[in-house]
Amino acid sequence: MFDLIKYETQQLMGLVHPRILHMEHNLEETKDYFSFATEQIFGNLESIVTDDSVDRLEIRLGVLQIIDGLSYLHNSAKMLHGNLTPDAIYVTAIKTWKIGGFSFSVNAKEPNCFPCYPWTKKLPPCLQPDLDFLAPENLAQGQSTVTSAADVFSLGVLICWIYAGGKRLIDAKNNLETYHIIVNQLDAALQCISNELGPNLKDSLSKVLSLDVVQRPAVQLLTLIKHFDDPALSALRQLDDISQMFDPSHKSHFLSHTLNQAIPNIPESIWFNRVLPRFNEQLWEQPDLYYFITKPLFHILEHCESHNIHKMKPWIRKLMENAAHNKLLRAFILENMSALFRRLSDEFVEDKCLDVIILSLKSDDTSLQSSAVRGLPHVAEYLPISFITKKLLPTIMNLPPYLQDNVPRQLDLLAALAALSDRCDVANVALLFGCISLCNSTHSVIVHAKSRIAQRLVMRDPNRLKDAQLMCVHLLNPLVTGLACDDLSKFSCAHFDDIMSSVRILLEILEQRRYEMEDRQEHKQSNHHLGLNRLGNRRVSMSSTNLPRVMISAARPSFSSDSRKMSFLSADGRLEDRGSRRESRDSRGSLESDMSIRIGNGSDISDDSCFSSHSAKGRRQSWLDNYGHSVSLEQNTNGFLETTSRNLGDRNSMNFKQRNARASERRARNRSPNAELEPHREHPPARPNSFSNLGHNIVLTYRNLMYNNKDHTYS
Repeated sequence: MFDLIKYETQQLMGLVHPRILHMEHNLEETKDYFSFATEQIFGNLESIVTDDSVDRLEIRLGVLQIIDGLSYLHNSAKMLHGNLTPDAIYVTAIKTWKIGGFSFSVNAKEPNCFPCYPWTKKLPPCLQPDLDFLAPENLAQGQSTVTSAADVFSLGVLICWIYAGGKRLIDAKNNLETYHIIVNQLDAALQCISNELGPNLKDSLSKVLSLDVVQRPAVQLLTLIKHFDDPALSALRQLDDISQMFDPSHKSHFLSHTLNQAIPNIPESIWFNRVLPRFNEQLWEQPDLYYFITKPLFHILEHCESHNIHKMKPWIRKLMENAAHNKLLRAFILENMSALFRRLSDEFVEDKCLDVIILSLKSDDTSLQSSAVRGLPHVAEYLPISFITKKLLPTIMNLPPYLQDNVPRQLDLLAALAALSDRCDVANVALLFGCISLCNSTHSVIVHAKSRIAQRLVMRDPNRLKDAQLMCVHLLNPLVTGLACDDLSKFSCAHFDDIMSSVRILLEILEQRRYEMEDRQEHKQSNHHLGLNRLGNRRVSMSSTNLPRVMISAARPSFSSDSRKMSFLSADGRLEDRGSRRESRDSRGSLESDMSIRIGNGSDISDDSCFSSHSAKGRRQSWLDNYGHSVSLEQNTNGFLETTSRNLGDRNSMNFKQRNARASERRARNRSPNAELEPHREHPPARPNSFSNLGHNIVLTYRNLMYNNKDHTYS
């Protein structure tokens, strides 16, 4: 036994290869002990395969490493291992499989000719090669030499043992007769584990375990079988040998492309058992390669389980420390920074991220500025409010040279500001508006982007738009100016409707703010006249003094399936429903209604006649006829009509009653069918609308004129 230990250590000292167990210190012999030192090992294959569940990909990689080591022994070292068993394969601390156990190895006498020694019952099994892994030719009578095919047979038996989970293909119990019986039935034994091997590997092992030495392939040819044709497997093999890549371009291409493409197909356990240890071992002190490993590192961070995230912190911190000095690394981090905030939860990394954002925005390099701007929408929700208001927005205000006459850059900035708008409150929204005004292009996409920002501000919190001057200068004015450009064909139908909806919404907000201010003033003035109330707060949105058509809109949308309806007062005094007007379902039907719900409390509210069906397209209606049924404020409509008819004479009274009858008939046609089906349904009391107030005033004016003319005639 002592002689075997001495011989093995001597053989190991003379072998230097990545797949051979490395000796750190030669054998020391005293009267009390033998000692020698190797590289750090995790265990041998016997303990790992039987005790731990090894991933299938890791098994294939380990088998390839054994094949590489055995090929080195046969072709370069001219050595036959002679005892390739699970106890002879060691797994290092970085999960590399290496060959040891050279107690029975022999050197070649001639090319591919190695001496062999018969296996005998006279010696203890521990002083001889393992019978279950020996090739049949080693036991043939009168056989004194063998070829490298003997190790190939042992390798085949070892592969079967690995894939079968530690079950021996040949289990002779150190009995020669049993061994010969099993060897003659290897085809049946392979069939028993065919499911574990798979069809490709099983076919190859049938040749490897052939009793005919000539049919066994050379060991290096085993790497070419289809079972090992896998991009992920190839990438891991190259990663193990990255220290032997001396071409920097080859190494960088492998890390940024080959390995990055293979990482999604590699199990998570191998990420942390093999990939990260290789990075730590080979790349930790190579800053020039940091950029090329950011893609695989960020993919691992993004997709690993939460309990493994802490293992990524050393590398992420290392990258952040070097980001300020590496332009490519900084650009990549800026565009993928959301993963750091979302997954890592590291204060040091987050502080470095904030510094990188400001440093890049202040840089003279436009590519870094673009990366910083494009990355802001993804991290806006994670940025501290103090950082946004005190550092980020003031830095953005210094970007006009970067934005000058560049539509794509302005569009990127508007996308970033839209995301940042959710974090701004009333106190700092003015600074946000100033940043929005930096994007001064009248291109259709810029105008539409500003429209979406306006809608986003209103949807999230319309109270931030209290300052009418800021809203008009920075939001309303650019939208109206954009619509007034000469080339309206740049706007698609949906974009045009969307912008028009934003303009209406902002105008309603301005109107609401104005009315609220008047209400407060009147409330102060009317504290001593509590009994006097105004007729209502129903107001006309625009005056008809100078306009041929007056838009009378409802601030509250209908909650039925009908879209919101607009009524227009023509110059000839007729009410026109533009039901056939083109509208965008998204921009007008739902969005503007939602906006009106938020800002319409206390503003113009029309009665149900303002939300009639779109089936009456292009219908024109006399304002006097409409007045008869649209509202009844404090007076009886029929009584008022009768009084008017008496003043106008019998003939006029008859015509007026006929018109009233026709108006009632039109009301019956326009009435909802649900009203007839539900006669006992309670309807809310009619509420005055904007048109009702206007029509009421016009009718009173008309009546006074008639009285004056009549008195003048009598006089």
